[in-house]
Amino acid sequence: MENKPTKMKKLTTIFILSISITICVAQKKSANISNSPYGPSNIYPASVLTSGLNLGLTVDANTKWIEYHNILPNRPLDNYVFLNGTKKVELLAFIPKDDIKNYRYNIIQDDSIYLATNAMPKDASNVLVPHRIGLVNNRVNISLGAFAIENKKLTIETYKITERNKVSTTTIYNKEFKPATILITALGITTEKGQSAVMMENLKDGFQFKLNTKGIHNDGIVNSIFIGIKPTDLTFIYNVYVKNLSLGKTALVSNNWIADYFHDRSESAIPNIRIDASFFQDPGNYEIAITPKLPSGDHIRSFPEKTTTIHFTVLKSDMVYSWRTIVTITLSLILLISTIAGIIIYLTRLRNQKELIEQKKLSDTAQVQLSAVRSQLNPHFLFNALSGIQNLMNKNEIDQANRYLTKFARLTRNVLKSDELINITEEAALLDDYLQMEQLRFGFTYHIDIAKDLDGENTEIPSMLLQPFVENAVKHGIAGLGAEGKIDIRIVKNGKNLELSVTDNGNGFDTSKENTGIGLTLSKKRIALLNTIYKGSPVLLDLKSGLSATIIKITLNQWL
Repeated sequence: MENKPTKMKKLTTIFILSISITICVAQKKSANISNSPYGPSNIYPASVLTSGLNLGLTVDANTKWIEYHNILPNRPLDNYVFLNGTKKVELLAFIPKDDIKNYRYNIIQDDSIYLATNAMPKDASNVLVPHRIGLVNNRVNISLGAFAIENKKLTIETYKITERNKVSTTTIYNKEFKPATILITALGITTEKGQSAVMMENLKDGFQFKLNTKGIHNDGIVNSIFIGIKPTDLTFIYNVYVKNLSLGKTALVSNNWIADYFHDRSESAIPNIRIDASFFQDPGNYEIAITPKLPSGDHIRSFPEKTTTIHFTVLKSDMVYSWRTIVTITLSLILLISTIAGIIIYLTRLRNQKELIEQKKLSDTAQVQLSAVRSQLNPHFLFNALSGIQNLMNKNEIDQANRYLTKFARLTRNVLKSDELINITEEAALLDDYLQMEQLRFGFTYHIDIAKDLDGENTEIPSMLLQPFVENAVKHGIAGLGAEGKIDIRIVKNGKNLELSVTDNGNGFDTSKENTGIGLTLSKKRIALLNTIYKGSPVLLDLKSGLSATIIKITLNQWL
């Protein structure tokens, strides 16, 4: 009689042999799906995680690549799986163990052939690949079968019979991506009445037009380009790019194709995208490129070799406006300027009244006098700026006046602040805004240089200390020089002193004579008052002027 250890060894050997035979049989049954890097050892998720019936799939050794996670915006229950080279796939369902009977699925090939309709997953005992079946997180793994996928598209719809309104869709796509076919290229315009319209002319490669002027047929001002392509079952993968060939810059427009407005001869909708004029606002040569690109996945695959292009040229604008537009713009500017002037006068009077009340309460101190000087400087600057806007309007330079007015509005908000001290960075920003504004009128060049060893954010100086001198440099120095005019502003550190300078290449003036300009006079008075307040940090003003240059230098001693 055999002893127990010998008997146990024989039973163990028989068990191992049985397992080996079972695995070999199982592998033979699934031989149509080869063990490759992409093969049955890898199960790829094929549906969104929120789906009750989760799908997985395996692919064969012919597979070159797979992108299995491509969820589209606003479609949280749908997923695309993209394959390349695959000939056969196996579908697997992962279903809650106690809920199998409540799930159904449809399998459709190429949108027309139903391979399964309202089918219920089969019991786990009938699966094709037993060695991969088991319980994972209380879910049963069930094979839905193997399918030929070469040059095909499979759509799997899954739902729970108690929740028929929640259908999860998985699309397995194994077809070649083709370049987009452009069917429509048209200009969008704004009519004289302010209405949007489309010029129904299909433009060819190399078309030209002008912005801010009337379009090709004088129907309105061009505001966009419409691109329409031949519909496909993957229209959403085609991304539209606009490239400024003159500047070498490329911008993504969208892949949000809209099936509306344009139709072909059979009345089928043509997917189209509107490209706003902001993408081609500068004159020059442009290219519109339509490139297939997968929506997500691990590698965000793009297919530049499948790109379709069309070219166009934006010509320089004639800036032609109708008399109605000119009158409207002029009246709007006058109304806006009048409103701003009224607000400035009101705020100035209000502030002056406040200062007068404070002067009655306080003695005639240097601080009150200093505030009074600033209150005179600000209106002087503001009315000079308004005069500049008026000059531009008189010359019918409406666009320049608009840009001038935009910068003037932002500058006004800062000028009306009552803070006596301001940090160097903010002071430089105010000067930059002012010089940009005046540059629109006179075309000069300028440069603002703050020494790198200065902490501009935390170093304060008297507010608008340089402003009157910069105004004088523009008005009396380089206004007549045009593009030849130059202004240099420097703020540097010299030990514990802070040195500020304004240099222009104008004709200069006689510094020995008393200057009657209100800005310069008030600035000198202000510096004198500052010296009565900051006795330990005297402020020095140095004027040097010749036939070819004027240098204004202000030194804040012991300021740092």
